[in-house]
Amino acid sequence: MSLLIVRLVVFVLLFWAGWRLWQYWQQMQGSRVEDKTSDKLEGESMVPCAQCGVHLPKGSALQSGPRYFCCREHQEAFERNAGE
Repeated sequence: MSLLIVRLVVFVLLFWAGWRLWQYWQQMQGSRVEDKTSDKLEGESMVPCAQCGVHLPKGSALQSGPRYFCCREHQEAFERNAGE
């Protein structure tokens, strides 16, 4: 009878240790996902091109006064049309 109790206690301890390891692993997987999504959320602001409306990062855009452009051609075309 005592051998049966010892086996039961060992089984319960092994089950408990496995459960704790599984919880720890799940927690680590969750924190990795949060780290990746927070990196993606911390980005540069996007601005629309005044000529075609395409959104691009503010650092890549050409700025002319309060307006932003995706390329030099759109900036020139916008300024030509504004002068008419």
